[in-house]
Parts: sequence; structure tokens; C-alpha cells
Amino acid sequence: MAPVEPDVKPSTPDIAPPGTTAPPAAKPTLMARFKALLLEYGPVAFALYWLSFFLSLAGFWAAIRAGFQPEGTGAQAGAWGAAYVATQVIKPLRLGAVFVLTPLVARIPPVARFLERNRHKWSNLL
Repeated sequence: MAPVEPDVKPSTPDIAPPGTTAPPAAKPTLMARFKALLLEYGPVAFALYWLSFFLSLAGFWAAIRAGFQPEGTGAQAGAWGAAYVATQVIKPLRLGAVFVLTPLVARIPPVARFLERNRHKWSNLL
């Protein structure tokens, strides 16, 4: 009796053959990294993001009211409008600060206990 061929071909292995290199994984976008940060640290990352927003907004507003004269389109908009524009301009810096500070703040013992107790509440929201 002749051997029977299977109808389905075997799938290709997930491991690259020896001597070849796998293509490098694509770097995740900034938004994808921020979502991962929110999944891991939850409300701490969210609070630090908004704290940095409001502190920079208030700081720019105070600087403008104290006499700093911005140049460009923000100069015509009033103190709060110019402060908002300036806050949006430094958004990459604020996000960088959030990425750096969140793990550090999460190491503070009361914050770490809060994260452990409540991790199940936000992990399935995103």
C-alpha cells in the first residue's frame, strides 16, 4: 500500500532558520507606550499627566501676567490662551517627564500599596 499524503501542509515554524536574523520589531508609538504605562500604573500615570498639564498652564499664565511678552500668534490671544498654547508646545517634554516620574512615584510605599490593591479596577478598562 502506498503512503498517503496529508491534505494540510505543515505550518512554517515561528523560529527563524539558523544563520538568518529576524526583522527588528517595530518601535511602539508614543500613544501605545502611554497606554502601556496607564495599564501598568493606572491612576498614578493619569494623575501625573494632568498635574503636569495644570502646573505648566498655571506657570505660563503667571509668567505672562508677570510681564513676559510672548511673540507670535499666542501673543494676541490673551493670558490664558497664550498659556494654553505654550503648554501644548511643551507637551513632548511633559510626556517625557510623566514617563520618567511615574515609575519613581509608584515606588513610594503608600502609592505602591494603592496600586497593588486597585490594579484590577483599571486593568480591564483600557
